[in-house]
Amino acid sequence: MLTSDKDPQEGPLGDPSTVARLLLACPDALMLVDERRNIQYANSAAVQVTGYDYDELIGLNVAELVPAEMQQWLEETAEKVNQIAKVSCVAGKTRRQDGTVVPVEVSISKVATDEGPIYMIIGRETAHLVHLSEEALHAEHLRALGEIAMGIAHDFRNLLAAILGRSQLLLMKTADPQMCEALETIEKAALDGAETVNRIMRCGRPAQGEPEFVPLDLNQILGEVIDNTRSRWLHQPQREGKCIDLETHLTALPPTEGNAAGLRQFFTNLIMNACDAMPDGGRITVSTRPGPTSATVTISDTGSGMTPEVRERIFDSFFTTKKSGSLGLGLALGKDLVHRHGGEITVDSSAGEGTAFTVTLPRSEQVVAEIPSEPSLPPATTQSARILVVDDESVLCELLRETVVSLGHEVNMASCGEEALQLLNLQRYDVVITDLGMPGIPGSRVAQAAKQASPDTHVVLLTGWDNPLSPVQNKYVDQILIKPVSVADLGAAIEAGVAA
Repeated sequence: MLTSDKDPQEGPLGDPSTVARLLLACPDALMLVDERRNIQYANSAAVQVTGYDYDELIGLNVAELVPAEMQQWLEETAEKVNQIAKVSCVAGKTRRQDGTVVPVEVSISKVATDEGPIYMIIGRETAHLVHLSEEALHAEHLRALGEIAMGIAHDFRNLLAAILGRSQLLLMKTADPQMCEALETIEKAALDGAETVNRIMRCGRPAQGEPEFVPLDLNQILGEVIDNTRSRWLHQPQREGKCIDLETHLTALPPTEGNAAGLRQFFTNLIMNACDAMPDGGRITVSTRPGPTSATVTISDTGSGMTPEVRERIFDSFFTTKKSGSLGLGLALGKDLVHRHGGEITVDSSAGEGTAFTVTLPRSEQVVAEIPSEPSLPPATTQSARILVVDDESVLCELLRETVVSLGHEVNMASCGEEALQLLNLQRYDVVITDLGMPGIPGSRVAQAAKQASPDTHVVLLTGWDNPLSPVQNKYVDQILIKPVSVADLGAAIEAGVAA
């Protein structure tokens, strides 16, 4: 046993001034309270947490630091401390000197002295913990929404694949100008829808590949947007006995480089939002102006406007002021799109005074290419190939069959992975086009079986999922096409397989 000749009260901790300094420097709020619940001592952290000066805090009854709705909590906690002498990590609230209430976590100990019991209260603010908890909940919410969005995107791509493929096949079969114009509108809508899905999937994660940026005429895009939204700002209000006027002030602009589908969709969203902000009618103004190094688009309305609080959050993902029918992604995606174009977006709005969104994009030195009058056709077929198409969606399966036949090739069909494996055992194929997600045997297994049966077979994976395969599985796949796929792209994939 070790012993010491020194008095236990000697040394640094025996010095009352040293003990006082240690208590004063404690990072947690510390208070000593007598049996009447009056504060006899408080350290610096307690002064900071409560917002009182030290002289104001000393002698104050603890009940003054507890909000009215927590007084019952105070009584119950005090009774428990008197029974067991110590209570640890109890969640509570304290009322600061300015009246604000903050969450705290307290531990209370009862110490018997010759002068009567003394209660030591140690507390810390937990607002930051609450904030972290809310952030974790928000992150989990975003993760769940992301998984839901992936599933919806997959299904939506399948629908767009049917619309795009069928419209392009009909375009190849008709020469009627009016029919061609209608089919080209459907084709463009399907392609725009596909790009919208891609932008949603890129939201909140680094882009795996940017869409092609080409020189654009913003006035031309705005003209298309105004025509496409005419039913929303003209016909629908008229049916409801209201009037929304849409004015344009379009000045000649320098070309800007960007993605037409993305910008078209974003400007459409801005006009739709403007209509929503004017339930009793009003005026939308679309204007453009050139700058030395940029082109600027302003879309304004005379609607209800925004409060400063709303204006601060409008570009946040999943924030919306609409009662229903909106996920609150439109402006968040739009801001991300504008920034990826190297541009800026600003909003000017006050409650009751309307809203104006201004988008500024850098100019391009390249010339805007003229839009071809005829739809793109698939490459000419050099020789007929034997092709196996595998898809469990009957509509897409039939569409793929018609497309492959129209390109001059022989085709066999399989509605599931098991049927595909049986056909692969019977004969060799030049090209295998298979869906990925199928019940039972997935497309990755079909790809593996096709390569094992004939290493020269060109395997094309057709899917609505992003990044669908692992590196190990990728060795069995020569090409991945994300739905919806144009007739031209499908034809090019087949030609690549035939030429390999």
